Amino acid sequence: MFKRFIVLASILFCIEAVHGVPTLNGKGYVDTRLVLSADTIDEGNLSESELTKFRNFRKSVGSIDTIDLKKVNIKPFTNLADFIKGELAGAYIQQPSTESGSYQNLIIRGAGTKLFSNEDMNNVRATVFVNGVPMANNHNFAYETQLYKFNRIGPETDFLNFVDISAIESIEIVKDPTRLALLGPLAANGAILITTFGGRSGIREISVNSYFGINQKPSITPVNGQYENYFRQPFYALYNNTLAARQVYPGYLADSTNMNYYGASRWEDEYYRNSSLYSFDFSLRGGSERANFGFLGGHTKSSTSADNNYFNRYNALLNINMLPFEWFTVSAFINATRTDRNRNTSLRNRYAEIGYLPDLSTPLSPNLDQYKNYISLHDRSVNDNITNSVQGSLSLSFDILKNLNYTTAFSVDYTEGIRDLFYPSELMETTNYISNYYGYSQRYSFTNNLKYTYNFDDKNALSFVGGVQYLDDLYRFTYAKAFDGPNDFIKLNVVEGDPNKTGYLTPVGGLKVHRWYNTELNRLFSTYGKFEYQYDNIFDIDAVIRWDASSTIQQDSRWLFTPSASFKWNLNNHFNLEDNFSLKLSAGRVGKVNYDSRFAVGPQYYSNLNWATESNILSFFGNSALSRPYNRGWVGYDLGWSYVDQIDFNILKSFFNNRLSTNLSLYQKDTKNQVALIPIPEEYGYVGQFKNGLSIRNRGIDLGISADIFKNEKSFSWNSSLNLNLNSNKVIALPDNLEELVLGNRLLKVGHSADAFWLYENAGIYASSAEVPTSGGDILSFDGIPFQYGDAKWVDQNNDFQINQQDKVLKGNVIPKVFGGFNSKFKYKNLDLGIDLYFALGHKAINERAANKFNFINNEANNSIASVREIFHWQQDVDINKYPLYNVWSNTDPYRVDQDLFLENASFLKIRGISLGYDLTKASFLSNIKTLRRTYIYATVNNLYTFTNFSGNDPELVNFNGYYDGYGLPMTPTYSLGFKLDL
Repeated sequence: MFKRFIVLASILFCIEAVHGVPTLNGKGYVDTRLVLSADTIDEGNLSESELTKFRNFRKSVGSIDTIDLKKVNIKPFTNLADFIKGELAGAYIQQPSTESGSYQNLIIRGAGTKLFSNEDMNNVRATVFVNGVPMANNHNFAYETQLYKFNRIGPETDFLNFVDISAIESIEIVKDPTRLALLGPLAANGAILITTFGGRSGIREISVNSYFGINQKPSITPVNGQYENYFRQPFYALYNNTLAARQVYPGYLADSTNMNYYGASRWEDEYYRNSSLYSFDFSLRGGSERANFGFLGGHTKSSTSADNNYFNRYNALLNINMLPFEWFTVSAFINATRTDRNRNTSLRNRYAEIGYLPDLSTPLSPNLDQYKNYISLHDRSVNDNITNSVQGSLSLSFDILKNLNYTTAFSVDYTEGIRDLFYPSELMETTNYISNYYGYSQRYSFTNNLKYTYNFDDKNALSFVGGVQYLDDLYRFTYAKAFDGPNDFIKLNVVEGDPNKTGYLTPVGGLKVHRWYNTELNRLFSTYGKFEYQYDNIFDIDAVIRWDASSTIQQDSRWLFTPSASFKWNLNNHFNLEDNFSLKLSAGRVGKVNYDSRFAVGPQYYSNLNWATESNILSFFGNSALSRPYNRGWVGYDLGWSYVDQIDFNILKSFFNNRLSTNLSLYQKDTKNQVALIPIPEEYGYVGQFKNGLSIRNRGIDLGISADIFKNEKSFSWNSSLNLNLNSNKVIALPDNLEELVLGNRLLKVGHSADAFWLYENAGIYASSAEVPTSGGDILSFDGIPFQYGDAKWVDQNNDFQINQQDKVLKGNVIPKVFGGFNSKFKYKNLDLGIDLYFALGHKAINERAANKFNFINNEANNSIASVREIFHWQQDVDINKYPLYNVWSNTDPYRVDQDLFLENASFLKIRGISLGYDLTKASFLSNIKTLRRTYIYATVNNLYTFTNFSGNDPELVNFNGYYDGYGLPMTPTYSLGFKLDL
């Protein structure tokens, strides 16, 4: 495998079809800034020829969504999503936890498919292209080995951490349908284009960037057994004040002299702490007119203020550009990253990894010494989480004729993840545990295209691009877990090791080992053509036609035709207006990649040979058996492509000599013909059948406003910007013309929001048995269980005198209806001040943390995964006065989570960041350094304060499906000091 990695990493490419191959300009270097980063270029640093090219490009493009890198690259983050959050209209970030290196979800213009679980996240995320190289998500198939799917097996490091912000020259979000069509099926969910810096001809540039910061320890209210006892006593007094109930009262609460639970609660001093973070980057670029290079190397450590979590990243990037002949250009790029992270120590995640539940009747003690002793057991554990990632490209460009260019390009994205895990017997109820994971994703692509341009005269210009692209994705992992090793000194799954001997995989030492091997392969072949006509920089007409064929689509539906077109009118050029004014109408179709190859092979079934509580064990230790039901579902014929139809109308208008700029986009995005599992008769023995037909529509508005309120470069300037997105979605079709489809505890219903919760409506409490409705001697019931005194009062929606699933209603939305950011920058001489606000409005969240706290009787009796109580159980983070006192012993389960009692408004306004910087470049004590280009020092504070009515710790720390469980590591203020030095 290592040899394959070296071979692929040494063959590098850049895809012109993705966003154009960068070419050597008159100075002899690849200036990708002029291609992608029009909103981030400092015009004062450009030559006259560069400035002319830049301004012409900006006029031709009109509206582009790029980030001001000078502002975001002083923020102490590692995840690309953190730099995008609140900066661009239409890009919404979900962040369930601040655990360093963990997953964040980046959704552009609404989720086009269901988002009910972690597995759904990969189906809605935008694709990131680094210098044209499309980065691959983790494949979902690894979830099939897991009984509990809180976390994917393996190191679970988000690929959005693999690019150093200091190496980036521009970040652009692509939303235009014609540009997405040219990018192809990988861009069905939207695209993020990253361009790293290139070389410089005749100039040597050295830059050093560094910062050091502190994550502040949060302020919490710890509690102990006395608080928990007081919380429970009213329930016993009202509903079960009996000797029998007292005899089964939890032992850790029954003895008030037990100081481990009734003593001082100081566990927070061990779990929470001020944590440090830092970064150091060094870059060098230079060269001649015929060859130049750019290099960056850096190391970053990120950490959070809880659970001793940290993340290390080591990054190296190299760009090389050569012009051997005037007609021949060579460009190469490689970005290599290694990360390791110390993950959380939560009990739930450990049990999810192991796949079974121990005795959960006694929780961790809030006593500081007891908790320290428990944490010390982890010192004998192993929890290594390592990822290695490389993106590379090589492009060769030939000018065959004056107006005819041929480009061939190759690229690779390779990421491997390694996780070694060991828990000693003290943490495992006298048995120990080992697991080893190795997995990788490998994506390479080969592209050839021919471009022809023809100018009729000074006003009329035509261009044609035609090309083919082949893309190959390979996902593979091997995973083994073992129990009951001979002792705690053996921390590896050891086998005999001789493949020539029978049973050489038999583990040494009596370990009970279970193994999984899986591979997924996707091949995509595409052919495309683009036509562009421009008249006098007034009218622009683009048209793209594309055919894509995928190996994961059944043969009779393998090819998909996707056309698109756009028309742009530059009114400012047409009518000689002083301010920019343009209109653009775009429409197009993009195929959506299916990454499950099992859909392509026709009729099949999938079954597990397992115990009822161990779905991840696939056989009885290798013995064959018969098993029903087929719990993945039936895959039949006629499964074809899903695709996205999108239309976009864009208005770009400036006022007051371009001091006020507005960018308004109206869009409709329909994600059609998606595969869904629909119910079939139980007699068939399957859980359902996969069929095309799910379609979800997103409609909305993107708005960006930027204003130079005061503009005087020598004294004071003030610039402010606002970006926001208004979005709504609904289901417009289901397979087999169904009107509704139940998926677990969620419902998809035609004409209703796809991200709505499916809940019982709570109308209070039955304060006495006399309040329970009766009819003809029958008592109102819940699934056949009569309501009694102390039960929850749920609305009988269909008036059939019984409460069941038919009485659930769709309420709320997981994704905000309005979200965006408001940013201001003030500058006085060499001093600048930046303030960033981030907001999200109109969405809801289910407070599962509160539901689990009140449902203590059922959780303790069932010994389920919901029964797990972490050390942060001992803190006051649930408003217990907010909820009524139901009879927790009732068989109606009155504190069930699927009711609007726990549905909360999750809207918020956050002071995202404040920065203060000073440019020392012209300081007198630095005047003797002739090579000094810039010296800048700064201080920042991030996540300063959140305004919200949400009762949980933070409305951002909600799972992807909209449920807040309290497991997300807290988002606390981060203070940092840094400097930038350019020579």
